[in-house]
Amino acid sequence: MPATQSTTNAVIITANLEALHIRLQYATRLAIAASVAMAEHNQNRAVGTIIECERLLPECDALFRTIMLLHRSRASFEQNEVHS
Repeated sequence: MPATQSTTNAVIITANLEALHIRLQYATRLAIAASVAMAEHNQNRAVGTIIECERLLPECDALFRTIMLLHRSRASFEQNEVHS
């Protein structure tokens, strides 16, 4: 794989990792807040708190899959590269 494509993939992977990190931190904060609400016997507030995870978790999955795809495609290109 040419250096520029490898560099581009690294930049994209880094950006996706940062986005994944931010979303997972937010999901963690939501889960903690929901746990506190349950400890206070407030199930409605707990469920209402984590409802945002319904949107966040598929985003995290998409980011994770993109990162893995880029990484695996890089490895695949390097294995199949023809050396002159």
